[in-house]
Amino acid sequence: MNGSDIWITHLSMKSWMSAEAWDTYFRAIEQIFGDRIVKLDLNDPARRKADTKTGEGSFIINFGEREDSRWVYGKFEKTKIEFEVRHFKTGLDSFGRLCDNSIQFYIPHRMSFGPDAKKLVHLFALTHQVLGSFYAYADFKDIICSRKPCTPSLDISRELLGVFWLTHFGPAYKTFLGDKLEGVPGLKVDLDGGATLQLGETPAQVATKARENIVDQLGATLFANGGQPKERGQFALTLQQLADSEPLQAPRG
Repeated sequence: MNGSDIWITHLSMKSWMSAEAWDTYFRAIEQIFGDRIVKLDLNDPARRKADTKTGEGSFIINFGEREDSRWVYGKFEKTKIEFEVRHFKTGLDSFGRLCDNSIQFYIPHRMSFGPDAKKLVHLFALTHQVLGSFYAYADFKDIICSRKPCTPSLDISRELLGVFWLTHFGPAYKTFLGDKLEGVPGLKVDLDGGATLQLGETPAQVATKARENIVDQLGATLFANGGQPKERGQFALTLQQLADSEPLQAPRG
């Protein structure tokens, strides 16, 4: 991938253990893009694939007896969109610690404008609706990678990564941000009680300054900005707070 490709990331504290919901979700994505999933695997989607003709849901949730987490990789045929799913069987890792589930899409740059950009917006909305994201974002790879967490890798209980072309705040973060969200351009309240920010029709239309202005309005300490490490829960919600405010449930089909 190059720096002008699109990354879409969704983070969730919901349970992702419904095979039926995954099948419905993947069929909906295939309709959005007029494409089909051709590769699905735990290790190398370029060389191996699971049976995608009978439904992917059962493969996604097929945990081994001793597995507490899974990484699943997939790829679409014509668009070459790739995705990774990381999820936890019970929401806990092998040490009994709370963990967030995630899905990340890698979109070729040629799909970042025109009708394809509208499809990405549709994918973004569908995913947070179905998978119950507490935070999600989409933008050019280089824009996302330019954000520097205060710890070696992003700790979501210390800070969110930033504000991007598309940004979703789930109900817990919408409540947490409160009045700071008032007057933010491009913000719409979602049916689930969260809020989604769209800064332009395409990511190329969004000036870097526009992203930073909203970061400042919402509170720069909430977002990754380098510097000294922040304490968990000091500026951002902890995973426990998110789990308490958004009870675990299966994805909505």
